Amino acid sequence: MPADQYTAFLTDIENRGIQTPLEITQAGIMIDGHQRLRAAIDLNHDTVPTVVVSPEDEVEYMLLAALRRRQLSASQRAALAVDLDQLHERRLQARERSRANLRRGEQSPEEATLPPRHGKSRDHAARLAGVSPRTLQDALTVRDADPALFERVKNGEIAVHLASRRVKRARRDTTLPPAPALPTGRFQVIYADPPWQLGNPDGPYAPENHYLTLPLADIIDLNPPTTDDAVLYLWAVNCLLPEALQVMATWGFTYKTNYSWDKLSISLGIWNRQQHELLLVGRKGNCPPPDSEDRSPSVVRAKRGRHSEKPGEFYEIIERAYPGASKLELFARGPARPGWITWGNEAEEAA
Repeated sequence: MPADQYTAFLTDIENRGIQTPLEITQAGIMIDGHQRLRAAIDLNHDTVPTVVVSPEDEVEYMLLAALRRRQLSASQRAALAVDLDQLHERRLQARERSRANLRRGEQSPEEATLPPRHGKSRDHAARLAGVSPRTLQDALTVRDADPALFERVKNGEIAVHLASRRVKRARRDTTLPPAPALPTGRFQVIYADPPWQLGNPDGPYAPENHYLTLPLADIIDLNPPTTDDAVLYLWAVNCLLPEALQVMATWGFTYKTNYSWDKLSISLGIWNRQQHELLLVGRKGNCPPPDSEDRSPSVVRAKRGRHSEKPGEFYEIIERAYPGASKLELFARGPARPGWITWGNEAEEAA
């Protein structure tokens, strides 16, 4: 019970006493009423009211009693329902084994009266817990993949949908191949879309829900191979603009200008409603700017695609500005464009 609720609970028992008896078995084992007993001890009560119960299954009895607790969150109820479902499954499996033994003539005739199996109990457990099937499935996912995290859900430390998201993310990340070594050679043009970390990997809109992200230090350490005179096109997340400029400077480039991608639709945001993304341009050495006839407008209007996918217009801008230059795309996904070398754990072989 959360501390604030327990304080109110304790005050009520101090004023009115324990109104609902603690439930114990014939052997004197308490199976419901731990918070009432805790309050009685804290208030120095000499005795507590009890009632003797004889449930067919004490574990099931305790789980069902816990599901009725008003202070439990939906996540906690889902976790308890998963425990209850597991209990039912084990019971059904035991009955199946008993029936199999009966058919082989290894059991006594009295056990032939075992109740028939009624199929999966999961939907019933979800209804008992008052949660949706999806919430129950999240709890099952966490229990099967990470028992320690499942205990945190039961303790109310983390919501089950966040825990499930962590499990699925970890499962996905383990299937990704490691990033290959950077290509050999030196490149005149670098085009990079780093997988920035925004600081809330459990959020519903976090990039971690879509791909593996990297800490800032790992992005900085990449330091792509370039010629002495080179140009960098670096995608920046608006809230991490200083970090993007830091990456650019550490890679040896001096900031010059930027392009703005107008996504033609309003997205989420804290200080404003995001509609654009910046592509920073930096220079190393004496790399010349594009010829005047090859310079593109600074605003590109194009609809957004799948998460983090950038419009093809930006490839065309770079190719028009530096048609004969050697080009390397970092953190690329999918097949490379003709004339480009790509790098990343989701990049396909260069064209």
